[in-house]
Amino acid sequence: MFTLRRAKSLTLVVVLALVAFLAAGCGGSKEQAGGQQDQQAAPAKVQRMSISTGATSGTYYPLGTAIANVLTNAGLGLNVAAESTGGSIENARLIAQKQTEIGFVESLIADWAYNGKEMFKDQKVENIRGLMSLYPNTIQTVVKAKSGIKTYRDLKGKKVAVGIQGSSSPLAMQAVLESYGMSMSDIKPQYLAFGPSMELLKDDQVDAVMVDAGAPNSAIIDISTQHEIRILSIDPENINKIREKYPYFSQPVTIPKGTYKGVDEDVVTTGSLATLCVRADLPEDLVYNITKTIFEKKDEIAKVHEKGKSINLDTATNGISIPLHPGAEKYYKEKGVLK
Repeated sequence: MFTLRRAKSLTLVVVLALVAFLAAGCGGSKEQAGGQQDQQAAPAKVQRMSISTGATSGTYYPLGTAIANVLTNAGLGLNVAAESTGGSIENARLIAQKQTEIGFVESLIADWAYNGKEMFKDQKVENIRGLMSLYPNTIQTVVKAKSGIKTYRDLKGKKVAVGIQGSSSPLAMQAVLESYGMSMSDIKPQYLAFGPSMELLKDDQVDAVMVDAGAPNSAIIDISTQHEIRILSIDPENINKIREKYPYFSQPVTIPKGTYKGVDEDVVTTGSLATLCVRADLPEDLVYNITKTIFEKKDEIAKVHEKGKSINLDTATNGISIPLHPGAEKYYKEKGVLK
C-alpha cells in the first residue's frame, strides 16, 4: 500500500510539473500571453459592415469598394464590404430595413425618403442620416454618332435604356424629358443597368443609353473604344427648368471634350448630387471615425477611382437636406465646416 500510495503521489507531482511546464512554455512572458489573448480576442471585436452602392458598371460600386477597403484597413476594427444594388432608392430602403449601414443615395432621393415623398410616401425612412456629399451624378445620354440623334427632342419614339426600374436613373431621364415638353411615354423606355444597355447599343438593339454617374464612366469608355459615339448636351435653359422643379439637381456641369474617345466637344449637363448616407442608430464615435478616415484617406480612394477626388470638406454638406448624423456633424464642426 505504501508503494502504491508513493507511486500515486509521484505521478501527481509529475503531472503538475508537466502542466506548469506547458503553461510556461506556451504562455511565455506576461507580455506574450497578453499578446496571444489579444490576438484571440481581436476577431470577436471586428464589426462587419456593408456599403450599398449600385450597378457594377456604374461609379458607386468601384468608389464604394475603394472606401470599403480604406475603412477595413484603417484599424477601426471594421470589416467593410461593398455590395452591388439597384442604386439610390433601394439603398434608402435597405437603410430603413437595417440591412445596410452605409449607402450611396442621391440627394433628391434622400430628401424624398426622409420626408416620405413620391415613392416613399407610404414608406418614410426616418432613420436615414447624411454623412457627406460627393459629386453630381451627371446625366450622360449616349448615342452612336451615326444615329442622327443630336438632341433630347430626337429621342421621341426611340428605344432608350433609362436605368434599372426602382433606381433614381429613370427619374433623371423623366426630369430632362419634362424640360423639353416630353414624357416617358414619348420614348420607348428600356429598364436596364448601364452595362447590359451598352451591349445592346453596340448591337443597335437600343438607340440611346442614359447613364447618370460620375464622368468618366467605365461603360461609356468601353463603347467609345469600339464605336463612334455622341453624348447629348442639355441646354442651359432646360437645366434651369429642371432645377426649378427639382432643386437638388446641380448647376450646369461641363464634361470636357476628350473625356471619352471621339467626343470632341464639351458636354453640358446636370445631375442630382451623390451623397453617402448612414443609419441613425450607428454610434456617434463610429460614424465620427468613419467620416474622419474617409477624408484623411481620400488620396488612397482617388487612386482607385477618380471620383475619390470629389471628397472635399468645402462641399461636404452641399445638397444634403436631411439631418446629418451626429458623428459626422461633430467632425465637420471640428474642421470648421459647420458652426
